[in-house]
Amino acid sequence: MQSRKKVPRFRREAPEKRRADLVQAAIRCLAEGGMAAFKMERIAAEAGVSLGLLPHYFKSKTELLAEVYRTALYDDVTRKIADLDDRKATGSPAERLCRIVDAIIDPDYLKPANLTVWLALWGEIVVNPELRLAHRTLYRSYLRSLAVLIGEVAGQRRRRVNATEIARSLQALIDGLFLERALDRQAISHADFHRASYEFLELHLGKLASAA
Repeated sequence: MQSRKKVPRFRREAPEKRRADLVQAAIRCLAEGGMAAFKMERIAAEAGVSLGLLPHYFKSKTELLAEVYRTALYDDVTRKIADLDDRKATGSPAERLCRIVDAIIDPDYLKPANLTVWLALWGEIVVNPELRLAHRTLYRSYLRSLAVLIGEVAGQRRRRVNATEIARSLQALIDGLFLERALDRQAISHADFHRASYEFLELHLGKLASAA
């Protein structure tokens, strides 16, 4: 009796992976051409899928844009904050704060493609209410986490500070430097980011030892 040949089954990617792939494709489109390149047809082509697949994962273009915003601007730092929360015993509050600051000003964020993505998203927040809401939610959560770390350092050093205000001002400083870097890549270096961030924090908290 002739044995049947096994026919390879079509393997569907897990929904989580497919969704993540679409987000990364959208980020690449933004990096290449800003919001003008953020078109569903182009994103589908970049991801190597049919246009009809996108609505299965994102109900609208704005929903995809909000996920792109979260992934591009917050995922990495949020993961590192969560990781530090899981490993509190491995470092002092000051050491943990330095790790987060170093993550926020990581040199990879200064690459031209990343700056193009950030500029595109920031500009869209101004005119897109749904994206503005996503920004507000993510930004407040991130600031709370950063303020907790700052408060822990201040408490250990017996300094009376407004941790929330310091966190907000630090992020405003960093955002301003990122904007200047995006407008003129020769104007601001990573060393400038590092120096400005740590000098500001040390005004309120005392000496900090960065690993960078």
